[in-house]
Amino acid sequence: MVEIPHRFCHPVVYKKGTIISVVRDKTTDLRVPFLADILYMEGLTDRFPPDHAARDIPVMLNQWTSIKEILADKFEQRQLNGAEEEMRFGIAFAIQWIHWMNGKTVDMENIQHFDQWKVHPVNCSERIQFILSRPVLYHSYVQLCELIEELEKQFYKLIAIKGIRKAPSAVNKED
Repeated sequence: MVEIPHRFCHPVVYKKGTIISVVRDKTTDLRVPFLADILYMEGLTDRFPPDHAARDIPVMLNQWTSIKEILADKFEQRQLNGAEEEMRFGIAFAIQWIHWMNGKTVDMENIQHFDQWKVHPVNCSERIQFILSRPVLYHSYVQLCELIEELEKQFYKLIAIKGIRKAPSAVNKED
């Protein structure tokens, strides 16, 4: 059992004092918001989450596709029961990706500084704060979808750039 550290707390994601059950070195359950970061920061694993973003983010994107479909149905039918929980996962994914793509572990206090970081969507801080302030509003859902779409593009661009930078050194080593 681990009490969620303050740096991961926000009323939408985790309330202060929340306790979760974790298995040591089990960082693969990506549906538990910020689990990899929590385990790392609590010293329960030596796996630095941003170092594994290239593997974990595509898995999370697949999960987001399912979540997005569920949310689309809920908002279309105006049945908001359960929408907050699904939005919680989507919001957590977006916040994790922004941190990881910038080589950082999650810290909810960083939200107001996203726009100063190297990799971030346009007006990211303002958009995340809007979504967090009204998570079950249809406009928050639309904003989250657009934000994640932009993050996905930036993620694959970052992967491509890193791949290009690594290619010449790999070629040189073979010569």
